[in-house]
Amino acid sequence: MKRVTLIPPIIADIVYLAVTGVAGVQFLEASFCPDCAGLLISHDLKQRRFSTVLTPTGPDQIYVQVKRFHCRECGRLCYADAPFYENSRFGSPVVDLCVALSKDFTYSQTATILKNIGIVIDRGTVRKTVLAHTHEIDLADLFGIRLPRSVLSLSTLMTDADPLRPISGRDVLQACGFPVS
Repeated sequence: MKRVTLIPPIIADIVYLAVTGVAGVQFLEASFCPDCAGLLISHDLKQRRFSTVLTPTGPDQIYVQVKRFHCRECGRLCYADAPFYENSRFGSPVVDLCVALSKDFTYSQTATILKNIGIVIDRGTVRKTVLAHTHEIDLADLFGIRLPRSVLSLSTLMTDADPLRPISGRDVLQACGFPVS
């Protein structure tokens, strides 16, 4: 018999708000070229998938806008600072969530928990993500479930946001634990 892990609705709401609240946020700042530290000139704005969530009408993609730059010195195409880990297909809070949940659950159970929360990610992708990202994550225990602090901080940012002032990329980076210059 399959063991079912029940997730308190408040945890599901916290996580769902964190991964959906960033929809449309723009990340426009980059300091210098990561290769040669050269001067960057603006190129364009690219849409990048942050997460895939379940909605009443089916799966829906959550995108953020990330500015791209050309280095004047080496010609390399660079991205603005954004809450993504290197070689990751999802935003850092989703990766952190996969890593955190897989500490206590199997990859299959982690994928099921994420689906129950409203995040679409399959067992194989959870496994690949966890194996590719072995960094330490600051965790908090909520009702017996260990959640990354980045998810909690991002959810708090979304809850406290002023509806008249859009959330900045800098605020999201800070909530996700990335250094902000």
